[in-house]
Amino acid sequence: MRSPKDMEIIQIDITNACPHTCSNCTRFCGHHKKPFFMDFDTFKNAVDSLSEFPNMVGIIGGEPTLHPEFEKFVNYLRDSRIGVNKRYKILREPISNMLRYILTNLQNVNSKLGLWSSLNEGYYKHFELINDSFPAQYLNDHDNVCRHQALLMPRKELGISDEEWLTKRDACWVQNTWSATITPKGAFFCEVAGSLDMLFDGPGGWKVEPGWWKREVKDFADQLPWCELCSGCLDVPQRISNDERDDMTPEIFETLKSIGSPKIKRGKFVVHNPKTFDKTQYHTFTGENDYMAVAGNVRTTTKNRNYYPKEFIHVTFADVREISKDNQAKDWVIVSEDVERAKKIFTVLKDMVINPGCIFVAQDALIFNVRAMSLRKYFDAREALPENFWDCYPPDKIVSINI
Repeated sequence: MRSPKDMEIIQIDITNACPHTCSNCTRFCGHHKKPFFMDFDTFKNAVDSLSEFPNMVGIIGGEPTLHPEFEKFVNYLRDSRIGVNKRYKILREPISNMLRYILTNLQNVNSKLGLWSSLNEGYYKHFELINDSFPAQYLNDHDNVCRHQALLMPRKELGISDEEWLTKRDACWVQNTWSATITPKGAFFCEVAGSLDMLFDGPGGWKVEPGWWKREVKDFADQLPWCELCSGCLDVPQRISNDERDDMTPEIFETLKSIGSPKIKRGKFVVHNPKTFDKTQYHTFTGENDYMAVAGNVRTTTKNRNYYPKEFIHVTFADVREISKDNQAKDWVIVSEDVERAKKIFTVLKDMVINPGCIFVAQDALIFNVRAMSLRKYFDAREALPENFWDCYPPDKIVSINI
């Protein structure tokens, strides 16, 4: 085991709401009758408590972009002592291969700010903000073949001896390679411990205050009972994430059933018989990326259309200024005098990942998004755009493209 002070990342769990109910999820998404959404004061306190933490601070869920105050949270984190009010110039050019971009540009382990997201509709909604704010983005749409290891198979039910258990527990890949966390119920030495406390209505974690993360392993005693319920360190089944079924033991099944787990009601589980369970058939993960290795680190594919353009409409230069008044445009606008030219631009860009915060200049055409923060005040007030509305954009978001 290791102290949070020695970790590369400490997470802030802002919600366990998620569009997915993956197999063996570390946040047990799908088992909660109602998801939590961290309030802003709790988030602010969490960020402030980590102001001296030397490594990365992450925002995670569930799916964090589903939080109704996501923008407010990100702005506070970025403007804090951790984020030092820095804006990043990420994903400005159109991207034809998002997987390659993720692997070559967004895995910045030395960054101070990180985001964990499943590349859903919320990611697209906050696309500009995310790519202004997070130099490290750990993106995985969970439609791939990554494996999630069973977490709900307690060692006592499986007959694991105390001696074997202590060796396994102290070598746990989750706690030794992943993260401590802050939830609405306090701070935890392990993110799965925090999730179990939330799932089973535990007593909560440590008080979130400056320096909480300096606790040593000897200080973990009050949270170690959660390890007794977790099988992350054991030789237990692994399952493709989009299978959606959770592996568990009979006692855990009965407990989840008693608390009204929606996932249990939907039949999304596999109960293993401890009397016939053969641990020699399985091998626990040991590294931080083992769950992705089976997929060859494929985190997303073109089948996931969540972060691609939703709609293009065409207007002429004479009409573009009025487009902010009628609230008809919902996504991308192509400004061109030539309809055929607009169709060509649409054909090229519809299959590319493009940042809604940028305005793209293509010879005799402009392409922009109605959700760009540079234009937000005009669309919110339904006022006409200024004559040279492209001057509203910062220089790094005015991008020349050849189409």
